[in-house]
Amino acid sequence: MKSVLGNKRKKQITSSRLGKYLLYAIGEIILIIIGILIAVNINNYQEKKKNNTLKCAYLDELKTTIGHDKDDAISNREAIEKWNPKLIDLAMGIYENKLSETDSLNAKFGTVGNYVYFVQKSISKIEELKYSNIELIENRTLKNEILSYQNEQITALRHKEKQYETLTEDIRQYYLKNFAGFNYGNARPHDLNKIKNDKLYFALLRERIGKNGNLKNQYERLEKKQEEIIGMIGKELEESCQ
Repeated sequence: MKSVLGNKRKKQITSSRLGKYLLYAIGEIILIIIGILIAVNINNYQEKKKNNTLKCAYLDELKTTIGHDKDDAISNREAIEKWNPKLIDLAMGIYENKLSETDSLNAKFGTVGNYVYFVQKSISKIEELKYSNIELIENRTLKNEILSYQNEQITALRHKEKQYETLTEDIRQYYLKNFAGFNYGNARPHDLNKIKNDKLYFALLRERIGKNGNLKNQYERLEKKQEEIIGMIGKELEESCQ
């Protein structure tokens, strides 16, 4: 009888110990899981913070480079606005047969050869936006505006510039034959009477005036888009990077 009671007591003790061990093991597992979750959350937080720092730095750099784009667009537009009245005076002098009476004639002849080219500082930052392994801009409206700036506005400008460059080369070739060099300040014709009556020169001059006007309008549209994007980036920096 004592033996039976002893065995029963041993089983109860063993069962109690096993239960305590299981509770201890489960507790350990729970603590390990909690530790892992905390570590994951901390890692996610740190990764998110790191990415946000990268995004803010990117936005700040992009804003700066588009600002440089805008400065170049303004400079080019203002140059065209300065040149075109001189070209119009030159064209009117030819049209009204009063070319010899036109003031600063050689300077205006030289202005015909002047040209502009847009230097885009933001191109590398926009390419980075396309191919980065993190979402540099989460604001879809802003991202679409930036991509539209590159794919539409800049593409349209480059198309006009290509036409402009072709005309510039035609003018250069004409000047090398009919003027004392191709000078962007002053250009003296070999024979002024020939220039007065040369339909080819008048056609080149009129085309230059027209292309200058088209390019000026394109720069104005570009400046407007640049200003919009700079404002949007500034707002994004205020809301996400303070």
